[in-house]
Formats: sequence, structure tokens, C-alpha cells
Amino acid sequence: MLYDDEVDDREDSANRFHSVVRGLTFFAGGLSMTLAASPNLAQLLFCDDEEDLLNVKTRTGKYKLAKYNGRPSDEYIEDMDDKDERELLRKDCDVYDELDFGFREPSSMSYCYIYYNLIVACAIHGRASPTSIHDGCGTLRGGDPRNKSAESLLASAALRRAMSLWTDKHVLSSCGDAMAPAASLAVSAVEYYDAIGIVGGVTCRKHELIPGLSFDGAVVTCMNELLEQAGSAQYSVKLLKKLGEIALKSCTEGASSLLTDLPIERRFKVLLAIVHYVMNDSGNDSKTKFGFSRGAAMPTSSVNDIFKAIYSMQNQLDLNLVASVWQKSVDDGESNGPEPAGQNGKSRSFMYYLLRNSTSRQEWGSLEVVKLIKDFSQIPTIHKAPDDAKAKEKDKCKRLAVGDKRHDEYNAMISRIYSGRRT
Repeated sequence: MLYDDEVDDREDSANRFHSVVRGLTFFAGGLSMTLAASPNLAQLLFCDDEEDLLNVKTRTGKYKLAKYNGRPSDEYIEDMDDKDERELLRKDCDVYDELDFGFREPSSMSYCYIYYNLIVACAIHGRASPTSIHDGCGTLRGGDPRNKSAESLLASAALRRAMSLWTDKHVLSSCGDAMAPAASLAVSAVEYYDAIGIVGGVTCRKHELIPGLSFDGAVVTCMNELLEQAGSAQYSVKLLKKLGEIALKSCTEGASSLLTDLPIERRFKVLLAIVHYVMNDSGNDSKTKFGFSRGAAMPTSSVNDIFKAIYSMQNQLDLNLVASVWQKSVDDGESNGPEPAGQNGKSRSFMYYLLRNSTSRQEWGSLEVVKLIKDFSQIPTIHKAPDDAKAKEKDKCKRLAVGDKRHDEYNAMISRIYSGRRT
């Protein structure tokens, strides 16, 4: 009942309870085992079926609009060829949109503060800090998971649940900064697993770095956190740098790489997420400032290394794999990009540009993609530079990305604006 809207001082009570939970669980040795042994608590904390941490609107988007990666644009819906699918999608979008008006429910964030910190506390023995952003810093409970002690097994289960929730964009959207300890926990766990040489091993599943955290899931989530200017930005940057190191190592490991056999769909999702991140990055490029300013400079070299590693993990550059991943990013990227369907035109137009203008496939393994994306973003529009060859090529790529109809409508609108300025 604490989180019902009718309860007086609901938010104040939630904050005080959150502070008490932090104090008791992170710094009291052995209490995590007692908590996990409490009736039904382990099931509540570690089972997806018990709690998804989603509010009604986010849950609606996740399950009704999953095929479109969220609420698709009206233009995308209008251009759909299948009439029955189009009408059904419109009804689902109407239900989703109505949740914006006159709808109130208890904040999932308030509950998430307590729920998520209980999970993190079962995974790590933390250090006192002024904010929960740093609550994931510390040592994994039970030490080396290869020992398989009761406490280390609990830590692995908690880590899997914590990382699975963190890499679910719907949970992040619903819970916001209540998920603040996740990035620091990910850094602590990945660094520890790497230090003792068990990244991808012991309790990990295929393609996982640590329990619950895949390489591609970590990349996409970190970039999403940075674009959202999350309070834990400094840890997302730190993790991206670590992922860059792992990416370089993966390129030399061949068949033993963490990324071997990663499905093409998961590969091109990372590529599009990187393009989207670089195009929209507003971090401080000169001097990173953390704390509550939330500014975070892009780790450029790490992003470049991740981009290259995600489409070819072998000692010898697999040109066929590169071509397949790049082509799928343009063919299927509209509904599988970082944004909902109909809003991935910018990312896909760059991938078209890359495909059409890479003169030698042998050069693909040495691309500095961050510079290429920024150079592409600075190419003028065809309206500003109608005779510029690069502007013409960029316009062609945009047409390929969004389709003739949307492209012509957009260009007509821009032409009217420019015509009005001239008169």
C-alpha cells in the first residue's frame, strides 16, 4: 500500500525506506543470505514472472508494439502495405496513446528503488557513498564464482537478474534513475571476471560477459544511458572502454571469441545503435565532467573498436560477413533499429552511404567509423548545396532509407521553406 496514490507522503516514505534498505543491505555482512532465505523473497526478486517493474504504458508498448520496437511513426503506419496489419496497429497505437491523457498510476520508480537495490545488495558488498549511482562498486559476494559457495551462487543469480533488468530498455524507461546502481555493478563484475580470467565462463551463457549481460546488450544499453544523460554516465563510459578492450581481444581469438556465431540481427542492431549514438551525442568532447552535470565524453577509440569487432571477429576479415551485416542493417533496420519503426532513417541512411561509398572491401577492417559518421552528418543538404556531389549522394541515401513517398514529401516541405526565405 505504500505506493498507492492515496497514501499521504508516499514519495517521502519511499525515499526514507530506500535509504534504510541501502544502509542495511550493502554494508551488513551476511544479511543478503538471510533476505534471500525469507519466504517468497527469492522468487519475487529473481523470477521474471513475479515482477517486471513496468508501468501500464511501458508494458503496453513492450508487448503490443514489440514488432515495431515501440510506438511507430504515423508515416510508417500510413505506408504499410498490409491493410489488416495497418488497421490493427492503429488500434494498438490508439490504446497506447490514450495512456498519455488523464491516466495516473503509482510510480514504478519508487518501488524500483527498493526492489532493485535489494537485488544489487545480494550481488555485491558495496562501499558507503552519497548516491546510489556508486552502489554497484565493491566486491562480489562469495568471491570467485567457481567456488560455487552458497553466497557466490546467490551473487551470480542476483547478477543475472540485475543485468537482465538493466538491459531491458522498457524497464529503464519505466524506472529511470532508480536503476542507477546497474552501470557501476556491471563495471565491477566485468572487471572482476576479466581479472580472474572467466569472462564468458562459469555461470555465463553463450555470448555473455557475466551472468545476464551480453556483449551487444551492454553496448546498446550504455549508449542509451549516455544519450539519456543518466546519472551513471561515468560508469557507462568506463564499461564501453572495457568493451572496446574485449572487442580487440575478440578479433584475435577466432572461433573461441565471445562473439562467434552472434546472430546477424544482433550484430546490425549494435551497428545502428552506434550510428544513432554518434549522430546524437551531446557529451562534452573536451573535458568530461561527472557528478550531477551528467556530461560524458564519447570514448571514441572504443566505439571504433566495437563497431569493427561486431561485424568480423576472425583473424582474417570475413568480407562476406561484413557485407551481410551491413546489408541487413539497411534492409531490416527500420523496425530493428535503436528507435521505433519509422524513426531510423538517419541511421540507415548512413549505412547506405557506407555501403555505396566503401571503395575497397579490404579497407572495411580499418574504418574509423566515428569520424565517418560525423563527416556524414556535416554534409550539407541538397537544398543548401544543390550542386555538391556529396550532398547529392547523401540525398540518394536518405531516399533509400525512408522510401520515395516520405522522401518526396519531406523535400517538398523543405523546398517550400527555402522558397519562402528567398521571397
